[in-house]
Amino acid sequence: MSFYTNLLVALAFLSATFSPLSAIGSLSTTGQIPKGQLQQSQPSDQNKIYLPVIITKAAAPVVNGYYVSTAGSDSAAGTLNSPWRTIQHAVGAVPSGATIYIRSGDYTGFVVERSNLTISGYSGETPGILSDGSSKYVVKVMNSSGITFTGLAFHDNWQQYGVGIYIEDSSNVVVKNSAFYDNQGFGVATKNVTNVTVDANDLYRNGNAIEVRYTGNNVVLSNNKIHHNFREIDSGRGAMGINFYRTTGSITASGNQLWENHSVGATDPEGSAFEIYAGGNVNIIGNLIWDNETVLETGTTDGVACPDINFTRNIVFRGSRQQGLILRCASNSLFAHNIFDGLDEYVFYLTHLRGTYGGSIEGLRIFNNIAVNGRVYSIEGAIPASVEIDNNLVYNPGSSSLHGDSLAYVEGKGNTKLLSDFQQWTGYDAHSLSSFPVFVNTAILDYRPLGNSPAIDLGKYLGEPFVDSAPDAGAYEYAP
Repeated sequence: MSFYTNLLVALAFLSATFSPLSAIGSLSTTGQIPKGQLQQSQPSDQNKIYLPVIITKAAAPVVNGYYVSTAGSDSAAGTLNSPWRTIQHAVGAVPSGATIYIRSGDYTGFVVERSNLTISGYSGETPGILSDGSSKYVVKVMNSSGITFTGLAFHDNWQQYGVGIYIEDSSNVVVKNSAFYDNQGFGVATKNVTNVTVDANDLYRNGNAIEVRYTGNNVVLSNNKIHHNFREIDSGRGAMGINFYRTTGSITASGNQLWENHSVGATDPEGSAFEIYAGGNVNIIGNLIWDNETVLETGTTDGVACPDINFTRNIVFRGSRQQGLILRCASNSLFAHNIFDGLDEYVFYLTHLRGTYGGSIEGLRIFNNIAVNGRVYSIEGAIPASVEIDNNLVYNPGSSSLHGDSLAYVEGKGNTKLLSDFQQWTGYDAHSLSSFPVFVNTAILDYRPLGNSPAIDLGKYLGEPFVDSAPDAGAYEYAP
């Protein structure tokens, strides 16, 4: 079968077999658990495997509410049989706690500055919300609370920084089961928000699918399909899945699928699944990532740190293209229990306080990962003594990926195929292994270890539950 035929089979397998990310447990959980309680081939309430599942859109319930239709009038009553014409009128007319149902058709964007409101596509219909041709925002939410959008399509905003939904200085906002496409800037963008959830949306053909700016207290980006975002926003942004820009707070990206986010037709393509610029406090957990230009790029200016990045239990593979993680600004961060298969260039590129966008990687930890079929490390310049790399399973017998003929590169030493050389040159990976990982079936993205896998009990304890004498390397604990 071709790669994409295998991929369709694999995604069908994931949907049928894997449970949602919410079962994964946090890094603060402690103690051991009995064998078989983490996962097995067939899911049950107590036996879970933690790859993301995209939640499909459910039809919105038709209940008493207020209605907008392209056949309506703003002088009407706003009922199902006598609907209003514009969403902006409805937003200002309904009482607190109301639901506005939008019938099929295309509508002009609007502004929300109020509390306690749901705006939903009518059952079985997906109305389109479009720019008025001059506004930067299709929908703008300002100084609001308790707002929900569901079952809508936000598209065709061709302003340079055009956004599908822009949310600023607001709290308790939910954006779900909607589509964002053909926006020259961003699908969804937030600035200084609290308790915002972006869940189970489809975001494609934008510049950036999602951007979180500045304060983001309890922002959750979950179960979204983020793909084929290729547009250039400006010289520094574009062709990206999720961007975290000067972020503070607690932000989580989990259970998303990100693929084919990169520029098109360029000699030197840009783009990435994730980017962190002069920000931190980001948890990237349990995502499925493939065929972007870069998995994650970090950078900064003016000495601003990128602290507390947690990149854990993600599955990353290459079908036709994808390089790994550019870690040049990632202080006190953890990259653990991930699986990387066949990446171009490197899995981990490390440098410290170097280059135009270089920052600190003091306190960076890389533990318990599995990286196969490509070069794992590329290290340039002096690395702080506080950086720790160990308990990883790395294996490259030679692959078709770019630089797939070596296991590691260290500036001043060169490339090597041997883990022993890398250990001697750097002092890293003292307890790591270079051995075939023995997965269940990579053709359908089943990266669970079989019983003879060297990943079993290879890991370092990081605060999560585990089976037997030590955690396993990779995203899964073995359970017979």
